[in-house]
Amino acid sequence: MACSESISVRTRASLFPALLVAGMAVTGCEPIRQTHGYVPADAYVERIRVGEDSRADIVSKIGRPSTTAAFENDEWYYISRTTTTRAFFAPKPTEQKVMVLAFDADGVVESIDRYGLEDGQVIDLVTRTTPTRGKRLTFLQQLLGNIGRFSPAQILGDESPF
Repeated sequence: MACSESISVRTRASLFPALLVAGMAVTGCEPIRQTHGYVPADAYVERIRVGEDSRADIVSKIGRPSTTAAFENDEWYYISRTTTTRAFFAPKPTEQKVMVLAFDADGVVESIDRYGLEDGQVIDLVTRTTPTRGKRLTFLQQLLGNIGRFSPAQILGDESPF
């Protein structure tokens, strides 16, 4: 009976560090949540009167936009994005809000549009590169490529004892 009790005590004693390490590993992978940007709350947006408020009114009611239209100042964009990062992996967007205020030629609010993460479109960027002349060398080939290429006289100059 004493032998079986000592085995279970040893098993428990060896199991505790393993459980401790596993618990630390799990808590170390807790996701990091980051939010960037600003989209005004619904209560503030409801105060905007379409067809009446000007750009100055909008700035006083909800603040300046995150960005404006590229060529003309007829649209203001309020953008907010929340990402989650786990360990060393790339951040993944979990929430995205975009509010677009469109203005007419007189600078009066024409429309208010809202978009979410589901409304976005993935754009495939062109990842082609222009090849350079010559051959592609690996890191080791670059590191070891000059061994034996130069004589000591070329490296040290004419005063070399060789």
